[in-house]
Amino acid sequence: MQWSIRNQILIPLVLIQVVAVTATALTTAALAVRRSEREVVDRLNGVIAALGHASFPYTAAVLAKMRGLSGADFVAVSGDGRVSETSLAGLTELPAALRSVPAVARIDSLGSAPSVVVGQTRFRAVKIRPSGDPRGLSLLVLYPETSRRQARDEAVLPPVLLGLGSLAAMAGVTGWVARQTGVRIRKIRQHVAQIAEGRFLDLDPGRRRDEVGDLTRSINRMCAQLRDMQTTIRRTERARLLAQLGAGLAHQLRNSLTGARMSVQLHAKRCPAREGDESLDVALRQLAMTEEHVKGMLSLGRVERRPPEVCDLRGLLADVALLVQPSCRHAKVTLRYEAAGPPLEVLADPSGVRAAVLNLTLNAIDAAGPGGFVGLGVTGDEDAWTIEVADNGPGPPPELGDQLYEAFVTSKPEGVGLGLALAHQVAAEHGGALSWTREGGTTRFRLRLPRPAVVTPEEAEWAAS
Repeated sequence: MQWSIRNQILIPLVLIQVVAVTATALTTAALAVRRSEREVVDRLNGVIAALGHASFPYTAAVLAKMRGLSGADFVAVSGDGRVSETSLAGLTELPAALRSVPAVARIDSLGSAPSVVVGQTRFRAVKIRPSGDPRGLSLLVLYPETSRRQARDEAVLPPVLLGLGSLAAMAGVTGWVARQTGVRIRKIRQHVAQIAEGRFLDLDPGRRRDEVGDLTRSINRMCAQLRDMQTTIRRTERARLLAQLGAGLAHQLRNSLTGARMSVQLHAKRCPAREGDESLDVALRQLAMTEEHVKGMLSLGRVERRPPEVCDLRGLLADVALLVQPSCRHAKVTLRYEAAGPPLEVLADPSGVRAAVLNLTLNAIDAAGPGGFVGLGVTGDEDAWTIEVADNGPGPPPELGDQLYEAFVTSKPEGVGLGLALAHQVAAEHGGALSWTREGGTTRFRLRLPRPAVVTPEEAEWAAS
């Protein structure tokens, strides 16, 4: 049978508290009873001592005052056993039980005194022969058993009530703490069960800074790591699917595109176009742009890996601008690009970088729409070159968030969601980064690529300017 944490905490603590409080209360009560009885005995001895040194006779009035001072009844007895005076109403003849009470010099304890019944009342009786009465009368001290019991109860009741109250308070607090701890542990157990089911949600650790709260925070950190791992696995699965899809599709398309391009080029040689007719040139550019897309798919699918080489970013942007001119004219988008300047060399895979910039530029053209503009540019610092693609479109939807660079994530109704994934992978493979900002109605995507170790004087002068 399972023994809950609550019971493991509550039962031992309550048992210890019961034993400790009971022992304390009983000891305190016993001491209180002894002290109460000692006070009664001392009070009686004080009255008797005062009578013993006095020279007035024992009269009914004197015994009545003594009764008021001590709470006991007094009986003055002559030598032949007759009642001379008494504070006890209705007593005219000494009962037989009182005749055999031995005489003592002083009262030591009421508990050791004989118990006698006079009338309907039980007394503790002590016989004393004081020296104060001129007639030589003996004095019987009768202390009511009810008064003695009442004094004892009054002495016992406070420590017992205090002990019971303390025990109830401690048991209540202990039970509450055990219950709260049990509830928190039960929540952690349910939360761990959810984690086992694949739901990596955070649990509120509460305001308490204790071990259970630390355990909850540790579980939350574990959940965050599991969420990251889940995201990584999902991205890996998508990348694997993309690799399979891209490899199969790209190999088929590349062969077809090569044949189509060669056919168009052969047709242009055999049948030259009329002056001003750019249809064959546009067709060749569209085929070249499609070939760049295929190369990008091969790179994203990890089918081809070419060694890095020194390439000119300015010339690369010029190639991209030339490839997208037909798309810009068709979409009625203005392309802004400054081609003048010295070569900007970087050690990279030209096909991969060209495919990344091409995808960013085509996305910008779609986002800008009719009447919009797209800008291409390069900036540099001591560590890297940054290719910037800007447009005045509405920008990526905020709900995409961190998923913007994942494969198959897109906001376009007919989009595939591979362009930004390709650009992001190219940046990562070159040790760079892909980022975007929204500034004054303009969306800017920046592809940052590390610069080569050796920089030409022209590059240094251009970067400084």
